[in-house]
Amino acid sequence: MNPLTSERPKHLLPVAGKPIVRRVIEVLSQVGVEEVRVVIGYMAERIREALSDVRGIELSFSLQERPRGTADALLAARDFVDRDERFVLVYGDVTVTREPLEELIRRVEEGGLDGGLIGVVRHDPWRFGALQVDGDLLVGIAEKSKEVRPPALVNAGIYVLPGEVMEVASSVPLSPRGEYELTDAVVGLVRRGRRIGVLRSEGSWWFDLGGPAELLRANVVYLKRELGDGFRLGRGSVVMGGSSLRTAFVDEFVTLGPSSSVEASALMRGSSVGRKAEVFESLVLEGAKVGEGVRIERCVIGSGSVVPEGTVLVGTQDEPVVIPPGTFVQR
Repeated sequence: MNPLTSERPKHLLPVAGKPIVRRVIEVLSQVGVEEVRVVIGYMAERIREALSDVRGIELSFSLQERPRGTADALLAARDFVDRDERFVLVYGDVTVTREPLEELIRRVEEGGLDGGLIGVVRHDPWRFGALQVDGDLLVGIAEKSKEVRPPALVNAGIYVLPGEVMEVASSVPLSPRGEYELTDAVVGLVRRGRRIGVLRSEGSWWFDLGGPAELLRANVVYLKRELGDGFRLGRGSVVMGGSSLRTAFVDEFVTLGPSSSVEASALMRGSSVGRKAEVFESLVLEGAKVGEGVRIERCVIGSGSVVPEGTVLVGTQDEPVVIPPGTFVQR
């Protein structure tokens, strides 16, 4: 996700105007979770600060001293989990919605399962952990294997797990990529005879924010899900005459110049769009300036960047244009 993560953790990048990790916490609250432990590492204080105003749920933090993998991150929160209880675990850089998570919890509880996870169908399974199943039960996970043929069911990073997984995670070996993998611990539970269910989902709601293309896709999909053809206008923002807003999130203190157009895009706090500028399927981060007559399509404009008058930037769904934070774009 570089260069966008040079000035913030990936988990604080916004999807439809809201940091992804905050979205995860809100969904956990919606399904009845009352206590959440967030494992933090890179730019930890930025995450603490961003979540300092979360209400309605008891929030605490564990520090992962070094990024040594997802099993190591889980072990950083070992004091939070009771061995005899099940708990929900969601990666902080994936999208999740209420309905599939509720269904996963229900199936585990009503099906007499020891745990479960969500699998989504992907045509690029080599980017993820491909699930090996027997009916609706997990057998194994092939982590980022080039041998898996698409389409395939992949691990969504959304689990209900028994507390016993802590014990298993503490003994997993380093993976070939030099990390302690949570997926190895989950497969370890299966080898102990535990029944780990797999909830299959078509996954139109699911994005793994591994790069700018997925970040932009997630923004467009969630803007359409949440706003339809409408828009949301934040406090202190100014929209000048003749401007058009469709499927648009406009954060606080944003300025839209006259006759500008914003569609299927998010403009974050303090950004501005100049006269007759056009913004389509793009994400304009905090304090960025899009000049007069600019046209940007499928772009991520980093915070504090400047796109000068008359510039045209056009990306694709697979390769969006990414402007690093604090950049003055040369025409």
